[in-house]
Amino acid sequence: MIRTVILTFLLMFSAFAHAEQVPDAVIDSCLLVDKPTDSSVSITPIEGEAQLIDDITVPGYQLFTPASDNNKLRVGYATSKHGNTDYVFVGSRRGYIKRAVALGTFQPTSVEQPSLAAFAVLRQHGQQYVCVMESNGNGSAAFVRSAFAGRISPSKGATLKLFYKVADVKKFRAFNGPER
Repeated sequence: MIRTVILTFLLMFSAFAHAEQVPDAVIDSCLLVDKPTDSSVSITPIEGEAQLIDDITVPGYQLFTPASDNNKLRVGYATSKHGNTDYVFVGSRRGYIKRAVALGTFQPTSVEQPSLAAFAVLRQHGQQYVCVMESNGNGSAAFVRSAFAGRISPSKGATLKLFYKVADVKKFRAFNGPER
């Protein structure tokens, strides 16, 4: 009886954890930011340079958000003035950088220049995902990008579970292929 209960609990927990995982096609499309890696993914870039809105709205943080009319979900990045508690936000939802799950060998690091980051909302199979992509390299290193992506829960008070990936996007099939 106890084994059955424990097994049921573990299966439910595993299904819940898997449900939050960002699909590979979504995070890879986030890294490209202008071209989906799979036809099931649509990308809505939030154009405009991210601007510092203020440092009063959330005490201890500077908030950066793209200056764009199509930022209806209020996507942005918050830089901590004290410590390493930066986060990505979508409205009132927060996803902390230090809690992001690394997809690969590189550990999550703060976005170095939020004002130069690319922001987007991606959709796949009825789910929405936030994307914050940064490219700090020059020359051939400009194609090595890092990205944070997380599923946007319909619940307003929910947290964002972020996933982090670093990749050379020249190696993606969609990089040189036709736009979908």
